[in-house]
Amino acid sequence: MNKQFLERINEMGIRAAVPFFTLLEICGITSFNLSAEEQEKWLYSFPEVYPVEILDPFERPEETTGSLDYFSELTAYILKKMTVGDAIFLREAEMYGAAAIVTWNKKHFSGRTAIAVFTPREYVQRQ
Repeated sequence: MNKQFLERINEMGIRAAVPFFTLLEICGITSFNLSAEEQEKWLYSFPEVYPVEILDPFERPEETTGSLDYFSELTAYILKKMTVGDAIFLREAEMYGAAAIVTWNKKHFSGRTAIAVFTPREYVQRQ
């Protein structure tokens, strides 16, 4: 389903992105199944593997004073009873004005944001 989802959004020209820290989390999980060569490609060239942009948390659409602002903003999400990984993901989605969040963990985001939340299957079926 993930592959079908990525192929579909690529065909439709939909811009997809994941936060940099989410990429690190994905790579940590997949490190048990990927070769060192594959792992390195994912870490340094993920957009070449999948049609997904990597969002840098410190290159934001608006000016800030740096990492202290980032951590203060992240705290607001964690106080919504979110894991650090989910908080980072939602912060970036809201900061960059995402039209939708696509995740297998809908319950982690539902009720915590105004952004529409879909599973990959739901998103593909609605298009």
